[in-house]
Amino acid sequence: MTTEADEQQAVEHVVSRLLERFPSLSEDHVHAIVDEEHHRFDGRPVRDFVPVLVEREARKRLKAEAKSVDVEPDAAALAAADEVRRADGAEVDPMELARRREVDGSDFLFGDLGGRAS
Repeated sequence: MTTEADEQQAVEHVVSRLLERFPSLSEDHVHAIVDEEHHRFDGRPVRDFVPVLVEREARKRLKAEAKSVDVEPDAAALAAADEVRRADGAEVDPMELARRREVDGSDFLFGDLGGRAS
């Protein structure tokens, strides 16, 4: 189960990723869009996937307003972040796994058995 602090931290990561993807938009505007989308889920009992849903909807809205920039994830930074999370005893963020699958194009339906796409 996700705590409120974990959810807020994940939403801040969403803002960071969207700012990288839409550099022509102001930080305040991106924050406002993400906050609006986040508040749509207020009062909902299941919170585990709220950051994923917030990012998806905010990205759709921002994409309609500005041209996005393809952002290549820094593999070394991603690996280091995973090691820090595991050292702290935390599980890998499901939102991060979904984003990586989207970037890699890997999916269980297309022959990926949990490793890299062949």
